[in-house]
Amino acid sequence: MKGAIFCGYGEYVEQAHGLLTWLDIIDRSELAQSSSFIATDIYDDNIFVELLTISSEVLNVSLSEILTEFGEFLFPTLLGSAKHHIGNCSNVFEFLDHVENVIHIEVKKADPLAYTPSLILDTVSENELLIKYTSHRQVCFLAEGLIYGAAKHFKQKVTIEHLSCTHQGDKHCLMKVISE
Repeated sequence: MKGAIFCGYGEYVEQAHGLLTWLDIIDRSELAQSSSFIATDIYDDNIFVELLTISSEVLNVSLSEILTEFGEFLFPTLLGSAKHHIGNCSNVFEFLDHVENVIHIEVKKADPLAYTPSLILDTVSENELLIKYTSHRQVCFLAEGLIYGAAKHFKQKVTIEHLSCTHQGDKHCLMKVISE
């Protein structure tokens, strides 16, 4: 996993819960070598999983809640690095289509070893979108938080419902996103 995600996670924990909490999480980690990560380096996914698990224990918050909050926090940073690829998107649904059909492709062009999740979108109506989310990392709740962040960016309110989820034993995650 890209170091930028780890850097963002450290910033999220520090801002939301304090530097001492972040340092405590790192101290409890058996895999993380330091509280500092290099954005351009690649780190083992297991380090991220361990940091999330420790965070959940320390903060007494579910992993899904941590990932959702982190995703919403991370969105502006990711948008900043891909802003020149978003085109003329005017709403969250257009943006999500652009993520899969432009941004993920550009990420892979820039870094052939990069792994991006698969998003298959099905527009049900003007206000409803189904997203089939597939990733070996199983961080659908991070994706959910990123969607909330995108909605905030486009000054929209959305609700998200998981119709199926790998965390419940399903083969993929299916999210229903409703724009209000």
